[in-house]
Amino acid sequence: MITAERMAEVDRNTAALGVPRAKLMESSGNALARVVRDNCAPGASVRMVCGRGNNAGDAFVAARFLADYDVQVDLLGRPSTIRTEIARDNWDALAATQTETRVIRDSTALGFGSDDSDPPDLFVDAMVGTGVTGALREPAATAARRLSAAA
Repeated sequence: MITAERMAEVDRNTAALGVPRAKLMESSGNALARVVRDNCAPGASVRMVCGRGNNAGDAFVAARFLADYDVQVDLLGRPSTIRTEIARDNWDALAATQTETRVIRDSTALGFGSDDSDPPDLFVDAMVGTGVTGALREPAATAARRLSAAA
């Protein structure tokens, strides 16, 4: 497990080497899409539950690479509150595709959990990353509980 401090150092080092953050996100999203492909056949249903940081940005990129899958991307919060410009740019790029996206403003709109009659073949948790501090707030807290129950 990499600590938040170590991850920040890795980010600084890659920036110092001239690797743009947008390139890192594109690479991370592509890697996530490969993991989905390694675990699910084309056409499988994939639900990505995304926060508003760079982990979400990675998932937005991955969703674009998964056109041959039934992908739904849930954004926990308003698009205007996505925390970084590169993640916001990738949300905008995703919104321009045929991928189903939903904006979740409160936990009642999540619509999944242990009682889900038609769960996806795969959930992707892209809610928080190494920069998270404190307890999860809604709707992420409920989403985390429901993802755990659905696993």
